[in-house]
This record gives sequence, C-alpha cells and structure tokens, in this order.
Amino acid sequence: MTIGEALKSVRLHAGISQTEMAAGIVSESFYSKVERGVHAIDAETLIEFCRFIILMLLAFLHKLIISHLLDHFLS
Repeated sequence: MTIGEALKSVRLHAGISQTEMAAGIVSESFYSKVERGVHAIDAETLIEFCRFIILMLLAFLHKLIISHLLDHFLS
C-alpha cells in the first residue's frame, strides 16, 4: 500500500472530503494527486497529515465520551 492509498483509506473511513483533508496543508489538487500516486509528499507533509488525522480521532473520541457521560447522567 502506498502512502497515498493509506491516506485515502483513512480519509474515507473518517468520512471527510479531499478538500477537508488537504485544508491548510496542501492544495486540494496536489492532495488528489498524492492519493492517486501522481505526486509524492515529503516527511514534513506526511507528519502534518498525521497530526490532522490524530486531531480528527481526538475530536471523535471527545464527542463519544461526552455522549456517554450525558447518557449516564441523564438516565
């Protein structure tokens, strides 16, 4: 699996668009080409994508925990 394929897989599982994934890191066009294997990315850019993915995961977990706590206290 290439880096582009891995990024695409994570993006699709997270339910976000290429625009959202690329925002503030690279252009949407460049990101699309990374997913398709047309362009490579450097380590710094890959780290930025990893940071974004981690933040998405933390936001998801935060919502899940808050929902669980609310359910617990309201029942």
